[in-house]
Amino acid sequence: RLTSGETRAKGKAFAVIINQDNPNDPVYDRCEWALDMPYNLCKPYFKMLKNVEHSVFYKPLNIQIGLSQILDQFHDDQVLEIVDCDMFHFREHPVVNNLRDDQIMVCDLYEPWHLKSLSQHRNVIDIYFENGGRFYNGGFVPIIGRVKTFKKILYEWTAVHCDILSKNGNENIKWWAGMYALNAACEKKQVYMIAQDTCYIPPINELKQEHYICHYSVDKLFDKRAYPKIDITSFKDNLYYSRLGAYIAAQHEESISA
Repeated sequence: RLTSGETRAKGKAFAVIINQDNPNDPVYDRCEWALDMPYNLCKPYFKMLKNVEHSVFYKPLNIQIGLSQILDQFHDDQVLEIVDCDMFHFREHPVVNNLRDDQIMVCDLYEPWHLKSLSQHRNVIDIYFENGGRFYNGGFVPIIGRVKTFKKILYEWTAVHCDILSKNGNENIKWWAGMYALNAACEKKQVYMIAQDTCYIPPINELKQEHYICHYSVDKLFDKRAYPKIDITSFKDNLYYSRLGAYIAAQHEESISA
C-alpha cells in the first residue's frame, strides 16, 4: 500500500524508454512492461545521430537522445530530475525552491570515486573549456534542473560525448564519456553545477539521513546482474535494503500467485 508521499512521487514519474536496443533488433511500438506511469517510446541514438558507431560504449548517448525527444512536453520553467534506470527514491524528494536558470544540482560523488575530471582526467574535457573551468564539479545523476537549462546544454552534452568517444581508446573513459560531456557542456554554456550530498551509492558511501535516492550500479549485495538470484539475508539493516527486501518479497509472492 502506497503512502501519500509515494503516491505523489508516482504521479510525477515519467519513463523514457528507447524502442530499439541494437540496429538489427526489433523496433517496439508499445511498451509491454506493466507500467502504470506516463512514458515515451523514443528512437535510439543510432537513429537520431549521423555517422556514429554501433557499440556498447555509445549506448549511454540514449540519455541525451531520449531527453531530446521529450523535453518539449514540459514547460521551460518546470524542474526535472534525470536519473539512471538503476536508481530509485527511498525517501521523499526534498523541496527544490531555490534553483535558478543556468544551474543544475548533481551528485558529485562520482568525481573522487572515478571521474577525476578536476585532476588527473581533466585533459579529457579541458579542450572544450571556454570559461576557465569555473562551472563544473564532476557531478552526475541525479541531475536536477529547469527544462530551459537542459535545452541550453543538450546539444553540447551530445556533441562532446560523441567527440570523446571518437578520440579516446581508454574503455573506462569511453564508458563515462557522457558524464565527462555533461561537465564540459555546463562549463562551455556557463551553467553552474551545484553539488548535493543526497545520493546513496553502496558500497561507495554510507547511508545518511539526507540521502533520498540511491544508485545501485555497483552494489554487490543487490547485484543487478544477478537479479532475481539475490540473497536478502546478506542485506544490511537500513532503509535502502529494507525497501529492496520488501520489493523482492512482493515479486516473489506475485510469481507464486501467478
